[in-house]
Parts: sequence; structure tokens; C-alpha cells
Amino acid sequence: MMLGALAKQFRNPDGLLGRFAGLVMFFENRKINRWTIDRVGIQPGDHILEVGFGPGYAIEEMFQRYGNLKVDGIDLSETMLHAALAKNEQAARSGTLRLFHGDVADFRENLSHYNKVISVNNYPLWKNKRKSLIRIHQMMHNGGKIAITVQPREEDASREKTFSHAVQIEQDLFYAGFREISVQFKKVRPQLTVCVTAICKKNHL
Repeated sequence: MMLGALAKQFRNPDGLLGRFAGLVMFFENRKINRWTIDRVGIQPGDHILEVGFGPGYAIEEMFQRYGNLKVDGIDLSETMLHAALAKNEQAARSGTLRLFHGDVADFRENLSHYNKVISVNNYPLWKNKRKSLIRIHQMMHNGGKIAITVQPREEDASREKTFSHAVQIEQDLFYAGFREISVQFKKVRPQLTVCVTAICKKNHL
């Protein structure tokens, strides 16, 4: 019963148990957050969107490593939104960080045009993956880069599950109009991890 409740919290953290889930995600995701940030190739001056920012570790890492950034984030969990704001309070106060609660498929920040988009251990939770990627594609600059990273955390997590995620992400990105798709794997405990990057090409839609 307790394990089932905790698994639910990783999908949509809420309340005290949600804050605990966020702490677990913080420690487990550090290596793959850094790997994802490296793979997306952030440059000073970029406007970045993180989908599923959790407790805000990747946001903190990006601001520490690169200057002159603007970062937006969207997450299904209000608990994680408050945690990420607390962790990145200075950036939020300065206006260089904006965080939103909701589903990226319904995101309506039409004035935002992103150079880079990242998502770490969140893609399997998206209700409508292709609709979400099409919406992200609409919000990106032509030539912008996206990186989606997944380390299986399900009960049936395995190398084969990682490979399955890789194939699905690659196919969904292509469907949404992304090209120059690159798939890389990394051995990170507790399970093999995949990061798929792609370039936004507007002329393919």
C-alpha cells in the first residue's frame, strides 16, 4: 500500500509524501539532469523550457552553469512548483524564471519562443505525447534543440524498457516535426538511461 502511494506521488507529487518523492527525485536525477543539460548544448542568452521540472534541480544547475538565461518550466504538480520556486527564489524574483502549473499539451504561453527544451524522467507520464510534442514544436525557434531523457522507474524497469522508450520518443519527435534525431544511452544506476535529442524544423509541418 505504501509503495503504491509513493509510486503515485512520483507521477504527481502532492503534500508531505509528495515533498518526500521530490527529495528522492532530486538525488536520483542529479547525474541524468547534468547529462541532459550537456546534451542540449545551452548557450548564454538562451530561452529554455523545462517540462516536468520537479523540485527544480535542473533549473538551479542551468542558472549556476550559464549566465544570461531565461527559463520557463511547466509541471503537473503544485507541490513541485512551490519546491522549485523556493530552490530558485532569486531567479524567480529577478524575472528570469517563470514556473507554471499544468499540462504542456495545453500550455498557452504563445509569446514564448524557446531555443532549448529539456525534459528529464517525465515523458512516460505525458497523457498525450504527440500532442504535447506538437505544442512544444510550435513554441520553439526553428533550429532549436530538444532533449528528452528517460530512466525507467516502473516495476518492470529493464534495459529492454529503456530501448522501448527510446524508440517511442524517436518516433514521436519525428511525427511532431523534429529532425536530426540522436539517441544516446548512459549507464546510470538503477537502470540504463536514454537521452534523445532533436532539432525543431518548421518546414516539416
